[in-house]
Amino acid sequence: MTELRWTDEQPTLHASGLTLRPWRASDADAVYAACQDPEIVAWTAIPSPYLLSHAEGFVGPVSAAAWAHKSAANFAVTADDGTLVGSFGLVRMNPGQSVAEVGYWVAPAARRRGVAERAAAAVTEWALREVGFARIELLAAVGNAGSRRVAVKIGFTQEGILRSAGAGREQRQDLAIYSRLPQD
Repeated sequence: MTELRWTDEQPTLHASGLTLRPWRASDADAVYAACQDPEIVAWTAIPSPYLLSHAEGFVGPVSAAAWAHKSAANFAVTADDGTLVGSFGLVRMNPGQSVAEVGYWVAPAARRRGVAERAAAAVTEWALREVGFARIELLAAVGNAGSRRVAVKIGFTQEGILRSAGAGREQRQDLAIYSRLPQD
């Protein structure tokens, strides 16, 4: 198995008008505001209710520790004008197996503008080509049509449905599992 090429310092990635960079303390207010959105609450595992202290922890010690321990790679995604438009990265990383999952949310004002496609593609390409992961997964609730479309548009292959694999807010959810390999 190939050794992953993990750097001490998190890189900044670029994707057609977007910058994917490490989180900063100054991002906390924008993360807090975005995570009040019912769609983000419905389709992600963020705490609910989402408090400013959650955002401060995420953009600070949580993301820094995840990078240092190779358990996640969380990126702030900004538009050309510096506005925060989303959170993208690798979650549930398993460096020993060379597998990671793409996880993300897009701020409400930035939806339907290709942000999810461009940022998810950038993270995936970086993970496969530069870091050297052998497999990247994307899991989306069966009812999350937007994330499922993104997966297909950026070259992921649907492998099946994981029954009752997602905790959900009120009941367990079936998750569609997609994957990308370096040769795809």
